[in-house]
Amino acid sequence: MKQLSFFIITFIIVSILFGCGANNNNRPQTAVLSSGFFQDPIQGEIRVSAFDSMLYRNLLEEAAQAFEALHPGVKVNIETFSAMPEVRRADQGNNQVMTMQLQNDPQARSDYISRVNTNLMSGTGADLYAIDVLPLHRFVEGDVLENLEPYMENDPLFNRADYRENILDALKFRNGTWFFPLDYSFNYFAYDSTLIPLEIAAGFGIDKAWSAQELLDIGMDLYNGSYRLFNTMDHSRGPTNMFNLLLNSNIQSFVNLETRRPNFADGSFSSLLSSVRNYAEQGLIPRGLTGQQSAGQVMQQAMAAPTDRFFFKLNSNVSLITQFSRDTGRMLRVQTGGIAPAIEENDEIAGIEANAQGLVPFRYNQGFGINSRSENKATAWAFLKFLLSREMQLSTNVLGTGLPIHNEARQEKAELSFSGALMGGSAIISLNEQQRQSLEFYRTAVETLSDSINTFIIQDTSINDMIAEEVVFFFGGSRSADEVARVLQNKADLYLSE
Repeated sequence: MKQLSFFIITFIIVSILFGCGANNNNRPQTAVLSSGFFQDPIQGEIRVSAFDSMLYRNLLEEAAQAFEALHPGVKVNIETFSAMPEVRRADQGNNQVMTMQLQNDPQARSDYISRVNTNLMSGTGADLYAIDVLPLHRFVEGDVLENLEPYMENDPLFNRADYRENILDALKFRNGTWFFPLDYSFNYFAYDSTLIPLEIAAGFGIDKAWSAQELLDIGMDLYNGSYRLFNTMDHSRGPTNMFNLLLNSNIQSFVNLETRRPNFADGSFSSLLSSVRNYAEQGLIPRGLTGQQSAGQVMQQAMAAPTDRFFFKLNSNVSLITQFSRDTGRMLRVQTGGIAPAIEENDEIAGIEANAQGLVPFRYNQGFGINSRSENKATAWAFLKFLLSREMQLSTNVLGTGLPIHNEARQEKAELSFSGALMGGSAIISLNEQQRQSLEFYRTAVETLSDSINTFIIQDTSINDMIAEEVVFFFGGSRSADEVARVLQNKADLYLSE
């Protein structure tokens, strides 16, 4: 059997194809009349809108077809706007890979947000919106999104206990829940057990949470010039780099969306930029790629044989499969753009990533909210529930890097991953005793790490695009940290005051 490799690269994704289809639910959903939220039978027509075609189009088309089959006469219209990526498939040695040339188009995102705002003001908005690039804080302030709390509380067919409740709790913002994610993901830190003394390693584990700065401080005390502290590059295209790791850990100190006040000019942001550069100049972290690399160049770097050791490593939850499939004959190697290839055989889990305030956030790939001005909220809610069902959560069109928020689906997806059904295999392979034990260790780690999640950090795509655009000038050497901070302060202040 070929060894399967999975590489996630920000604008170039190299991954195995997930090959397990969703099961259809043959039992029709019904709704109960209660407080105007529900109707029986489900009827009418709704429209679902998303910006990101790669993340949403196939999922929504699959769900719409199945939902319409369950409810004859119901029509679900789908619209997505971003360009689909170019996909290339190839075998490389013993690896099966797929490359995707993703689109990073800030102007297209801005145009979509403007279009949504125009449609909402004219009363022609969609019934359901994917909250992918939309400014959630502004939509809540503008009473654009429906508060889903009454739906969850009053619908007898919705069982909150079917989902990860700490994720639902973390979603609350301004006394409401305004969207529902289909999945969640998180980062965790690993440490090389050959480099970390036992007395320090005793404080690590799957039930612990650490910020990147805390581990950098620990590593600085241990650093002797032989090995670098983190495998994360100083800056690279996409979100996975040391700058973004530290930025996201402190984002609420730079941008207060509640008060609409940016804070880039007090010296803390320029200090962050300078610190990351100094880490790279001192050899504590790798330098990032510069310029426009081709998909082949990025793939070649990602697939390079790991030859270096690092005190600590930044990993996504997908990397847990690598962690627990070692020595089982079903190795799945995960490599992320902005991450240097490294020796992993002695890695152990230090804990889940926390931010600078000690809170543990999560991210999501796919999530939806209901338009408060929708004329068919009952059917919109019914379709959202269908997207949240176990069957749809196991669809291969739900991005495989996320963990299903549905508890049963999450457990089943774990076994499908280990058995090969989500790894491009032509058939499900029975697990031997060792592999099944590794599966249980993996499940325990996922659930214990997930138990620590207690917050969702609301960000604004437009401001994130501003930051990404400006910091390139610093890492490229054409502007100082203070100059970048001043430009960002002015841009963000103008944007937030609109």
